[in-house]
Amino acid sequence: MMNITVRLYATLRKFGPPDLKIGESFKREISRNFNVQDLLNQLGIEREQAKIIMINGVGITDVYYILKENDEVAIFPPVGGG
Repeated sequence: MMNITVRLYATLRKFGPPDLKIGESFKREISRNFNVQDLLNQLGIEREQAKIIMINGVGITDVYYILKENDEVAIFPPVGGG
């Protein structure tokens, strides 16, 4: 097992722990060979809801990216406006 840090933004915050506040991150224990899609599934986030995914500050598009010990994952929803 290994640990990662997860930060959920805007409407995705509801998929985190119940007491998660704006701007807070949380730790998650995951198994080896755990990828970003596995994380989305575990959190209950549909792929279409995760518009931008960043690992350690770098945007990724491959949801099968294998997470590593101490990775920081940030997930952003689609943004509307204008």
